[in-house]
Parts: sequence; C-alpha cells; structure tokens
Amino acid sequence: MDDSPLAARRLFFRKPHGVLTKLPRPSHRLKVLTAAAAGAVLVAGVAAGCSSGGGGGGGSANSELTICEIAATSGPFSALGTDDELGATAWAAMVNKAGGIMGHKVKLVPENDASDPATAAALVHKCVTQEHANFIFGPESTATTAAAVPVANQLQTVLLGWASGWNGQGISDSNLHGYAFPGIGNVYFADDQAMITQIIVPRHYTRVAVIQDNTPGGLSNLPYMQGLASKYGYQVVASQIVNPGSTNDTPQVLNLLKANPQVIVLGLTPGPDTITFLKSMRAQNPTIPIGECSGCATDQFVNAVGGPKTMSDIYLIGTPQNVLSAFPSSSANAAGVADTKAYIAAMKAAGLGSATQVDEGGEGWDTGRELADAINTAKSIKEGDVKSALQKQKLTVGGIVMYQWTRTSSDYSTMNGSGDSAMVTVGADGTFDVLPHVGG
Repeated sequence: MDDSPLAARRLFFRKPHGVLTKLPRPSHRLKVLTAAAAGAVLVAGVAAGCSSGGGGGGGSANSELTICEIAATSGPFSALGTDDELGATAWAAMVNKAGGIMGHKVKLVPENDASDPATAAALVHKCVTQEHANFIFGPESTATTAAAVPVANQLQTVLLGWASGWNGQGISDSNLHGYAFPGIGNVYFADDQAMITQIIVPRHYTRVAVIQDNTPGGLSNLPYMQGLASKYGYQVVASQIVNPGSTNDTPQVLNLLKANPQVIVLGLTPGPDTITFLKSMRAQNPTIPIGECSGCATDQFVNAVGGPKTMSDIYLIGTPQNVLSAFPSSSANAAGVADTKAYIAAMKAAGLGSATQVDEGGEGWDTGRELADAINTAKSIKEGDVKSALQKQKLTVGGIVMYQWTRTSSDYSTMNGSGDSAMVTVGADGTFDVLPHVGG
C-alpha cells in the first residue's frame, strides 16, 4: 500500500507488514530525478523499435500466462513488496490447481525493484521484452508505481499496481487512463476514514493531529483529513512530516504535542517507519490515541513497538479473520465476506496460513482476482481485451480491506466507498480485540 506508499503501502500504501529492519534509501529528490531519467530512456527505446505489443499477446489455447511481479524485496519498502507476493502466490496456486484461467496456467516471475523508482521502471521493460510477460503485478509504493506506469502504457501491457491510491499520487493524467490500473484502493484514505468514523466521531474528538511520510501517498493524508474536517466536526491542529527510513521521530512528536491534540492520525508506511514513530510518541505520551495502522495486527509488530502495554490506545486495521467477526454476512457485504473466506482458505492451502502471513498477503490476492475476473469477462487474454474489461470492472475483493470496485474508463479507481475493514486494539494479553463497527 506507499506507501510510500504503501505503502510506499502500504505506502499504499499501501500496504503493511512483516519485515521490520531499517534500511537506508536514496533521497526523495534523487529518486524522482532518477525515475524521470529512466523513463526518458525507456520511452526512447520503445520509439526505437522495442516491443510495444503487450508482452505475451494472445497466446495459444493452453499457453502459460506469465505474470511479472515487480516488488521491493530489499530497501525501505521491502516489507510491502514481500507481503504482496504472498497473496499472489496463494492466488496462482489456487488458479493452477483448478486448471488455470480459461485453461491457461499461471507462472509468476518475481523481480526486485529494491524500493527504487528507476529500477521499477527498468524492470517493466525487462518483464515485457525479456520475460515476455503477459501481465504485471506491482510495484508496491506510490513512488515506484509512478515510475513504472508510463513504461507499461508505452509497452501496452496491463499492469495492476500494489501502491496505495491512484489519482493525485504522482501519475500524470494521461497515464491514469492507459494499460495500468490500481490493484488496491487508497489504503491511507481507508485508514483515515475508519479512524474518523470509529474513533474521532464517536468519542467527540475535535483536535486532530496528522503524522505523514514524505512520499506522494503519505503527503496526501493532510489534505484528505482537512477536507473531511467540517463534515465530521473536527479540526486538524498540527501536522508533521518524516522521511522514510528515519530512526528518530522525537522532533516531530514534540511538535505535534505542542498543539495539544486529542488524537493522532497515522499517514506512515507500515513497518519500520510506523514502529519508529509509535516508539517515539509513547516515550513522550503513553496514552494519546493513535491510529490507524494497516497490516500491523501481528505479534511481530506489537513486540517491535514494545509489547501490549505500549500498544494501549493504538488502533489497527484487523486481520481478515477480524473482518469476518466485524462483518457477519449480509446482503450488503456478502461478496466481500465470501472473498475474504476464499482468500484465507487459499493462503492455508498454499502453506501460507500463519496469522502474520494471512494478515499481510491480501493485496497480492486482490490483483490476482481482478486479473482473472477481467480475463474471464473478456473471454480473452489479449491485452486490449483485458484492458477494456478492467475499465468497467464491477468486482468485490476481500482481505484486510473489502474493496467494491466500480471502475469506469474515466476513473480506474472508482469504488463503492473507501473499503470496509475491521478495527482492533491490542489486549493486555496480546490478543487483538475487535471494536464494534460503527457505520459511517
């Protein structure tokens, strides 16, 4: 999800998740410049006669479908990229066991973008011209996705990204309507909305502070929260920005607390960046409510922050199992609940059934489901046909967030709402306790 989003996820946001090491990254300015340079070189290569026919083309009746996974398995977004691949692996195993998509077995080809936009852009070219990929999943952060999308459009290859968000995330308007599509919603906005409706409004908080990553996805949190302030009766009294990979957020914490907020909204990449901030904040204020953190409902994350006591009054997006508890099946959410159950079953069948793995692999599952639905709707694996099907896709996918896609050709990111998720707190014994869902 940018992410940085996510995340990155997570960074879309993003996106969430398991690897908790802190690794250095190039500066945002340098990454933007290198991404632009790489994009110029790759576009020039296309114009000079590189393949622009969309990877694998139509294929024979039972040909293998090659899907390139462009994701960070090193660098600051590695938690996001590694996790996204889990769900895609489970989806591919399920599809292949059932005989493939329209008889086509799926082959996943992983590529590591090392959390670098220029590398992500170059890998799109490699996937199409060397791996002969029919389709692409990823990248996982807003910065790497913004670099990869123009190249996928030039090569006319359908890409379903794992970054958090779509419009306003650093992708030019012309590139928002090509062969590249968002595979997930804006996880940051879904988390913000959940925090507003589940905590801020019911508790009548009026003074809100925002902490956000210095990435396209992270920086979108402040205007989003400000835009909803009058509707929900609060004001944003302070905001601070941290650079991904930061190891000390104490200055930002102190600046936020000067404004005397009642609650703090997170706009940080899940994993090391979120952990650093939470530890810094709890060292200064042990009780102020903080949330929401997507993909953080794992024992590994809780222990890294400091254990259940430190996590008191920190609100998390719950696991897929928590979603099933918070949203019993009804006509309104039956499709999302059913797909969440299917996701959990597929992860277990693939040998990825630990609580942490199930919590973190949902985005890879979502893109698989979306691609399979588009192929079956189009009754074709040709790029243009699949693109057309995605442009008007109506589909609900499950996981930690249930997204109801209602895409249009003018807006690939349209969905019914921002996505439904469960909110949990960490109990004194380390259990994840589901809060009653509040409609909103």
